[in-house]
Amino acid sequence: MPGDPTKIELRRRAFAVQLRRIRTDQGLTQEQVAHDAGMDRSFYVDIENARHSVSVDKVFAISDAIGVSIEEIFRGLS
Repeated sequence: MPGDPTKIELRRRAFAVQLRRIRTDQGLTQEQVAHDAGMDRSFYVDIENARHSVSVDKVFAISDAIGVSIEEIFRGLS
């Protein structure tokens, strides 16, 4: 059906929700995470809003910045 989200879009949204949940659980701002991950805050915001697909390198940088493992970020996503 036209306008229905694709599987990729749904996964990107789930990833974004997971990042936001973990970040807020850690008590971090988007600005803190972006800075610590070496990226622009607006780019990070777009990741959390599912507007960007993110590289593996960026996922590792985000993982380090929020202090959780890659496994935690992807736990429950499929």
